[in-house]
Amino acid sequence: MASDVNASLIVMRWIHFTSAVALAGVFSFRLLVGDPAFKQGGRAGHRIDLGVLAGKLMPIAIAALLLTLVSGTLWLLLQASVMSGQALSRRVVTIVVTQTQVGHDWLLRTALLTLLAVALALRRKQLGSHSRAPLLIAFALAAAELLTLVWAGHAGAARGGRGALEQAADAIHLLAAGIWLGGLVPLALLLATARRAGDEGWLFVARAATIRFSTLAVLSVASLLGTGIVNSWLLVGDLAGLFGTDYGRCLLVKLALFVATVGVASASRLRLVPRLASAPVAPGFEAAWKTIRELQRNIAVEVGLGLLILGVVGALGTLPPAAHRHVHTVQRESGPRAPVGPNPAFVWSERRG
Repeated sequence: MASDVNASLIVMRWIHFTSAVALAGVFSFRLLVGDPAFKQGGRAGHRIDLGVLAGKLMPIAIAALLLTLVSGTLWLLLQASVMSGQALSRRVVTIVVTQTQVGHDWLLRTALLTLLAVALALRRKQLGSHSRAPLLIAFALAAAELLTLVWAGHAGAARGGRGALEQAADAIHLLAAGIWLGGLVPLALLLATARRAGDEGWLFVARAATIRFSTLAVLSVASLLGTGIVNSWLLVGDLAGLFGTDYGRCLLVKLALFVATVGVASASRLRLVPRLASAPVAPGFEAAWKTIRELQRNIAVEVGLGLLILGVVGALGTLPPAAHRHVHTVQRESGPRAPVGPNPAFVWSERRG
């Protein structure tokens, strides 16, 4: 039964991370890539309606918001079951929500998602235009919800200067993932819309958006790499921890998937993006559309690998960090610690993230 709950917890964390990344990615793509590309097309004399793309992205944002809210709640209930070691009851859930970091983090995420839902409902028409303020608000709320996941993982239990470094690295890591991985589906949708339209204006916008997203992806990958090194140093410690613990081996799987994803993205960046950038923008120019088709295939592979990476992230949060194995060894040799607080199971599980 316990193993079933833990497996369900990993799946729910996977779903929550995926939907939160997708939610932030929709609005970061609009703000940093899509809207600027449409404005660039307008300055070049192409009249392309931004509402076409916005209308397709809004259902994705709403679905991601609802999925984030539901998965976050189920995650909390599963976590409460693991923390208490007993069947769920109103008392157990109340204690977890009101007296643990896990519960406080869930309350904050729920409040942010509720505010975002209200903003989307009140500003839906403005979000379909070039109005910047509603888009900034939506992105700020979605990004804030994603960043609260810092306190739902191992970094949230760290304290002092080391804890501040770990939390800052984790925050940058999450935001970079939201911008890069979360922006892949909106980019694919824009390219598919451009191919269906098949006219010069949409080709111009697709090219401009691809170039902008490619630059943004490079910055995101650099951030992910740098913060990943910091997190690995803090949570793994040494090669023995990397190869000799479940956490380390799981991290190696994540690293292998990340390298594969970067490899596919690099092929697009170095080969396909320059080819598309240099292609003449003319109706019926088949070479440009062929390049866009190849970009779509690569994006589909990146999305698949990204989903696997987020699944590994969901599992990592349920494993004790490799760097903590020395602490566990000392505790076993010296005997169990005296209970701290009314229920030590709550304290232990909260630190695990």
